[in-house]
Amino acid sequence: MAMGLIALALLGQDMLKFPPHYGGVPMTCPVGGEAFTGPSLMHYSTFGALPDGQPIGSIDFPVLMPECPGNGMIIYDKFTPENATKLAPFVASPAYKAMRDSETSYYRAHWLAKSAGNSEQAAWLLLSATWQAKKTDPTGEQARRYNSEFVAIVRGLPADASSFPSIALRARAANALRELGRFDEAEAMRASVTMAPDAGGPEGKRNREGWGDYLARLAPPIARKDNSREPIDIADERMAVSRCLNALDPLEGSRPLTLTAFEAEFCAREGMKPKIEKAREARAKYRTQAKAGS
Repeated sequence: MAMGLIALALLGQDMLKFPPHYGGVPMTCPVGGEAFTGPSLMHYSTFGALPDGQPIGSIDFPVLMPECPGNGMIIYDKFTPENATKLAPFVASPAYKAMRDSETSYYRAHWLAKSAGNSEQAAWLLLSATWQAKKTDPTGEQARRYNSEFVAIVRGLPADASSFPSIALRARAANALRELGRFDEAEAMRASVTMAPDAGGPEGKRNREGWGDYLARLAPPIARKDNSREPIDIADERMAVSRCLNALDPLEGSRPLTLTAFEAEFCAREGMKPKIEKAREARAKYRTQAKAGS
Protein backbone atom coordinates (compact mmCIF):
# COMPACT_ATOMS: atom_id res chain seq x y z
CA MET A 1 0.00 0.00 0.00
CA ALA A 2 2.75 2.42 1.01
CA MET A 3 4.75 1.61 -2.14
CA GLY A 4 1.64 2.21 -4.22
CA LEU A 5 1.13 5.64 -2.67
CA ILE A 6 4.78 6.51 -3.29
CA ALA A 7 4.45 5.46 -6.93
CA LEU A 8 1.34 7.60 -7.34
CA ALA A 9 3.09 10.55 -5.71
CA LEU A 10 6.05 10.23 -8.07
CA LEU A 11 3.70 9.95 -11.06
CA GLY A 12 1.94 13.11 -9.89
CA GLN A 13 5.27 14.94 -9.69
CA ASP A 14 6.11 13.87 -13.24
CA MET A 15 2.72 15.03 -14.48
CA LEU A 16 3.33 18.48 -13.00
CA LYS A 17 6.49 18.83 -15.10
CA PHE A 18 4.52 18.89 -18.34
CA PRO A 19 1.45 20.69 -19.72
CA PRO A 20 -2.00 19.05 -19.76
CA HIS A 21 -2.41 16.16 -22.22
CA TYR A 22 1.17 14.99 -21.54
CA GLY A 23 2.50 12.34 -19.21
CA GLY A 24 6.03 11.67 -18.00
CA VAL A 25 7.76 8.48 -19.16
CA PRO A 26 11.23 7.08 -18.40
CA MET A 27 13.69 7.77 -21.21
CA THR A 28 17.34 7.25 -22.00
CA CYS A 29 19.32 9.85 -23.94
CA PRO A 30 20.59 8.32 -27.22
CA VAL A 31 23.88 10.18 -26.80
CA GLY A 32 25.49 9.67 -23.39
CA GLY A 33 22.89 7.29 -21.97
CA GLU A 34 21.48 9.72 -19.39
CA ALA A 35 18.22 8.50 -17.77
CA PHE A 36 15.44 11.06 -17.31
CA THR A 37 11.68 11.56 -17.42
CA GLY A 38 10.46 12.98 -20.70
CA PRO A 39 7.09 14.16 -22.06
CA SER A 40 4.76 11.77 -23.86
CA LEU A 41 1.64 13.11 -25.57
CA MET A 42 -1.41 11.17 -24.39
CA HIS A 43 -4.30 12.68 -26.37
CA TYR A 44 -5.33 15.79 -28.28
CA SER A 45 -7.76 17.04 -30.92
CA THR A 46 -7.44 19.48 -33.81
CA PHE A 47 -9.97 21.63 -35.62
CA GLY A 48 -8.11 23.45 -38.36
CA ALA A 49 -4.70 24.89 -39.15
CA LEU A 50 -2.99 28.20 -39.84
CA PRO A 51 -1.65 28.92 -43.35
CA ASP A 52 1.87 28.01 -42.18
CA GLY A 53 0.64 24.55 -41.24
CA GLN A 54 0.42 24.95 -37.47
CA PRO A 55 -2.59 22.95 -36.27
CA ILE A 56 -5.28 24.59 -34.16
CA GLY A 57 -6.41 22.30 -31.39
CA SER A 58 -6.60 21.33 -27.76
CA ILE A 59 -2.85 21.57 -27.17
CA ASP A 60 -0.15 24.11 -27.91
CA PHE A 61 1.63 23.15 -31.14
CA PRO A 62 4.20 22.00 -32.04
CA VAL A 63 4.19 18.88 -29.87
CA LEU A 64 6.75 18.81 -27.05
CA MET A 65 9.88 16.81 -27.80
CA PRO A 66 12.05 15.23 -25.11
CA GLU A 67 15.31 17.03 -24.31
CA CYS A 68 18.19 15.33 -22.52
CA PRO A 69 18.82 17.45 -19.38
CA GLY A 70 22.60 17.06 -19.48
CA ASN A 71 23.72 17.58 -23.07
CA GLY A 72 20.53 19.20 -24.37
CA MET A 73 20.00 16.72 -27.20
CA ILE A 74 16.51 16.94 -28.66
CA ILE A 75 15.08 13.46 -29.24
CA TYR A 76 13.32 14.20 -32.51
CA ASP A 77 13.39 10.65 -33.90
CA LYS A 78 14.02 7.02 -33.02
CA PHE A 79 17.78 6.68 -33.24
CA THR A 80 19.74 3.53 -34.00
CA PRO A 81 23.10 3.16 -32.25
CA GLU A 82 24.73 4.11 -35.56
CA ASN A 83 22.60 7.28 -35.82
CA ALA A 84 23.42 8.23 -32.24
CA THR A 85 27.14 7.76 -32.84
CA LYS A 86 26.92 9.97 -35.92
CA LEU A 87 25.10 12.70 -33.98
CA ALA A 88 27.34 12.61 -30.88
CA PRO A 89 29.98 15.09 -32.12
CA PHE A 90 27.29 17.55 -33.21
CA VAL A 91 25.54 17.36 -29.83
CA ALA A 92 28.88 17.99 -28.09
CA SER A 93 29.89 20.84 -30.42
CA PRO A 94 30.27 24.44 -29.13
CA ALA A 95 27.82 25.57 -31.81
CA TYR A 96 25.05 23.32 -30.50
CA LYS A 97 25.77 24.19 -26.88
CA ALA A 98 25.48 27.89 -27.72
CA MET A 99 22.02 27.32 -29.21
CA ARG A 100 20.55 26.06 -25.93
CA ASP A 101 20.10 29.59 -24.62
CA SER A 102 18.97 31.24 -27.83
CA GLU A 103 17.17 28.84 -30.17
CA THR A 104 13.92 26.89 -29.88
CA SER A 105 13.84 23.13 -29.40
CA TYR A 106 12.64 22.45 -32.95
CA TYR A 107 15.32 24.71 -34.41
CA ARG A 108 17.98 22.75 -32.54
CA ALA A 109 16.41 19.50 -33.77
CA HIS A 110 16.49 20.86 -37.32
CA TRP A 111 20.16 21.76 -36.90
CA LEU A 112 21.01 18.24 -35.74
CA ALA A 113 19.03 16.62 -38.57
CA LYS A 114 20.65 18.91 -41.14
CA SER A 115 24.12 18.22 -39.69
CA ALA A 116 23.43 14.50 -40.02
CA GLY A 117 22.53 14.98 -43.69
CA ASN A 118 18.74 14.59 -43.40
CA SER A 119 17.70 17.76 -45.24
CA GLU A 120 14.02 16.92 -45.79
CA GLN A 121 13.51 15.97 -42.15
CA ALA A 122 15.38 19.13 -41.18
CA ALA A 123 12.99 21.21 -43.30
CA TRP A 124 9.91 19.83 -41.53
CA LEU A 125 11.48 20.40 -38.11
CA LEU A 126 12.39 23.97 -39.10
CA LEU A 127 8.80 24.64 -40.21
CA SER A 128 7.66 23.69 -36.71
CA ALA A 129 10.40 25.90 -35.27
CA THR A 130 8.84 28.87 -37.11
CA TRP A 131 5.61 28.25 -35.15
CA GLN A 132 7.55 28.40 -31.89
CA ALA A 133 9.24 31.67 -32.86
CA LYS A 134 5.97 33.28 -33.97
CA LYS A 135 4.41 32.67 -30.55
CA THR A 136 6.96 35.08 -29.08
CA ASP A 137 6.81 37.63 -31.90
CA PRO A 138 5.24 36.78 -35.30
CA THR A 139 7.29 39.45 -37.07
CA GLY A 140 10.38 39.39 -34.85
CA GLU A 141 13.99 38.69 -35.84
CA GLN A 142 13.88 35.03 -34.88
CA ALA A 143 10.63 34.31 -36.74
CA ARG A 144 11.91 36.06 -39.86
CA ARG A 145 15.26 34.27 -39.67
CA TYR A 146 13.59 30.89 -39.27
CA ASN A 147 11.25 31.60 -42.19
CA SER A 148 14.18 32.67 -44.38
CA GLU A 149 16.19 29.55 -43.49
CA PHE A 150 13.11 27.39 -44.14
CA VAL A 151 12.74 28.86 -47.63
CA ALA A 152 16.44 28.30 -48.30
CA ILE A 153 16.41 24.66 -47.23
CA VAL A 154 13.27 23.93 -49.29
CA ARG A 155 14.84 25.55 -52.36
CA GLY A 156 17.78 23.19 -51.93
CA LEU A 157 15.53 20.12 -52.09
CA PRO A 158 14.51 18.55 -55.42
CA ALA A 159 10.97 19.37 -56.54
CA ASP A 160 8.84 16.28 -57.14
CA ALA A 161 5.36 16.78 -58.58
CA SER A 162 4.33 13.26 -57.56
CA SER A 163 5.42 13.61 -53.90
CA PHE A 164 3.05 15.23 -51.42
CA PRO A 165 5.86 16.02 -48.95
CA SER A 166 7.68 17.92 -51.72
CA ILE A 167 4.48 19.69 -52.79
CA ALA A 168 3.64 20.60 -49.20
CA LEU A 169 7.09 21.97 -48.38
CA ARG A 170 7.11 24.20 -51.45
CA ALA A 171 3.59 25.43 -50.73
CA ARG A 172 4.58 26.30 -47.15
CA ALA A 173 7.73 28.00 -48.46
CA ALA A 174 5.56 30.19 -50.70
CA ASN A 175 3.57 31.17 -47.62
CA ALA A 176 6.78 31.85 -45.66
CA LEU A 177 7.93 34.21 -48.43
CA ARG A 178 4.55 35.96 -48.21
CA GLU A 179 4.98 36.40 -44.45
CA LEU A 180 8.45 37.83 -45.10
CA GLY A 181 6.96 40.40 -47.47
CA ARG A 182 8.89 38.97 -50.42
CA PHE A 183 5.75 38.91 -52.54
CA ASP A 184 7.27 38.49 -56.02
CA GLU A 185 9.26 35.49 -54.79
CA ALA A 186 6.19 34.16 -52.99
CA GLU A 187 4.12 34.24 -56.17
CA ALA A 188 6.94 32.70 -58.22
CA MET A 189 7.25 29.86 -55.69
CA ARG A 190 3.46 29.39 -55.49
CA ALA A 191 3.10 29.30 -59.28
CA SER A 192 5.97 26.83 -59.61
CA VAL A 193 4.31 24.18 -57.45
CA THR A 194 2.90 21.50 -59.73
CA MET A 195 1.10 18.28 -58.93
CA ALA A 196 1.11 15.19 -61.08
CA PRO A 197 -2.45 14.06 -61.97
CA ASP A 198 -1.77 10.76 -60.23
CA ALA A 199 0.14 12.13 -57.21
CA GLY A 200 -0.59 9.89 -54.25
CA GLY A 201 -2.29 7.28 -56.43
CA PRO A 202 -6.04 6.59 -56.30
CA GLU A 203 -6.12 7.44 -52.59
CA GLY A 204 -4.45 10.80 -53.22
CA LYS A 205 -7.46 12.63 -54.67
CA ARG A 206 -8.34 14.39 -51.41
CA ASN A 207 -4.75 15.55 -50.92
CA ARG A 208 -4.52 16.79 -54.52
CA GLU A 209 -7.71 18.78 -54.07
CA GLY A 210 -6.60 20.11 -50.70
CA TRP A 211 -3.22 21.36 -51.86
CA GLY A 212 -4.70 22.72 -55.08
CA ASP A 213 -7.22 24.70 -53.03
CA TYR A 214 -4.51 25.94 -50.65
CA LEU A 215 -2.33 27.19 -53.49
CA ALA A 216 -5.29 28.91 -55.18
CA ARG A 217 -6.34 30.63 -51.92
CA LEU A 218 -2.78 31.78 -51.30
CA ALA A 219 -2.74 33.86 -54.49
CA PRO A 220 -5.05 36.74 -53.39
CA PRO A 221 -3.16 37.58 -50.14
CA ILE A 222 0.10 37.59 -52.10
CA ALA A 223 -1.41 39.83 -54.78
CA ARG A 224 -2.66 42.40 -52.26
CA LYS A 225 0.66 42.21 -50.34
CA ASP A 226 -0.81 40.85 -47.12
CA ASN A 227 1.99 39.49 -44.93
CA SER A 228 -0.14 38.77 -41.85
CA ARG A 229 0.15 35.32 -40.35
CA GLU A 230 -3.52 34.47 -40.97
CA PRO A 231 -5.19 36.43 -43.78
CA ILE A 232 -8.91 36.23 -43.19
CA ASP A 233 -9.67 34.77 -46.63
CA ILE A 234 -7.39 31.76 -46.08
CA ALA A 235 -8.06 31.37 -42.35
CA ASP A 236 -9.98 28.40 -40.98
CA GLU A 237 -13.65 29.27 -41.48
CA ARG A 238 -14.48 29.20 -37.76
CA MET A 239 -11.57 31.51 -37.04
CA ALA A 240 -12.66 33.90 -39.80
CA VAL A 241 -16.24 33.98 -38.51
CA SER A 242 -14.99 34.55 -34.97
CA ARG A 243 -12.86 37.48 -36.13
CA CYS A 244 -15.84 39.07 -37.88
CA LEU A 245 -18.06 38.54 -34.83
CA ASN A 246 -15.48 39.95 -32.41
CA ALA A 247 -15.44 43.14 -34.46
CA LEU A 248 -19.25 43.46 -34.38
CA ASP A 249 -20.03 41.90 -31.00
CA PRO A 250 -16.91 41.61 -28.85
CA LEU A 251 -16.63 39.28 -25.91
CA GLU A 252 -17.71 40.77 -22.62
CA GLY A 253 -14.98 42.99 -21.23
CA SER A 254 -13.12 43.12 -24.56
CA ARG A 255 -12.75 45.94 -27.04
CA PRO A 256 -14.12 45.43 -30.56
CA LEU A 257 -11.56 43.87 -32.86
CA THR A 258 -10.25 46.37 -35.40
CA LEU A 259 -10.53 45.10 -38.97
CA THR A 260 -8.59 46.17 -42.02
CA ALA A 261 -10.57 47.50 -44.98
CA PHE A 262 -10.28 44.14 -46.72
CA GLU A 263 -11.36 42.22 -43.60
CA ALA A 264 -14.40 44.48 -43.16
CA GLU A 265 -15.36 43.89 -46.80
CA PHE A 266 -14.85 40.14 -46.37
CA CYS A 267 -17.05 40.03 -43.26
CA ALA A 268 -19.78 41.94 -45.11
CA ARG A 269 -20.04 39.39 -47.91
CA GLU A 270 -23.40 37.69 -48.30
CA GLY A 271 -21.98 34.24 -47.70
CA MET A 272 -20.52 35.33 -44.37
CA LYS A 273 -23.62 36.98 -42.91
CA PRO A 274 -25.58 33.80 -41.99
CA LYS A 275 -22.44 32.23 -40.52
CA ILE A 276 -21.79 35.30 -38.36
CA GLU A 277 -25.41 35.36 -37.19
CA LYS A 278 -25.29 31.67 -36.30
CA ALA A 279 -22.13 32.25 -34.28
CA ARG A 280 -23.74 35.29 -32.61
CA GLU A 281 -26.77 33.21 -31.59
CA ALA A 282 -24.51 30.47 -30.20
CA ARG A 283 -22.57 33.04 -28.19
CA ALA A 284 -25.76 34.62 -26.84
CA LYS A 285 -27.06 31.19 -25.82
CA TYR A 286 -23.80 30.45 -24.02
CA ARG A 287 -23.94 33.78 -22.19
CA THR A 288 -27.51 33.08 -21.07
CA GLN A 289 -26.59 29.61 -19.81
CA ALA A 290 -23.52 30.94 -18.04
CA LYS A 291 -25.52 33.60 -16.21
CA ALA A 292 -28.20 31.07 -15.25
CA GLY A 293 -25.56 28.78 -13.81
CA SER A 294 -23.78 31.48 -11.81
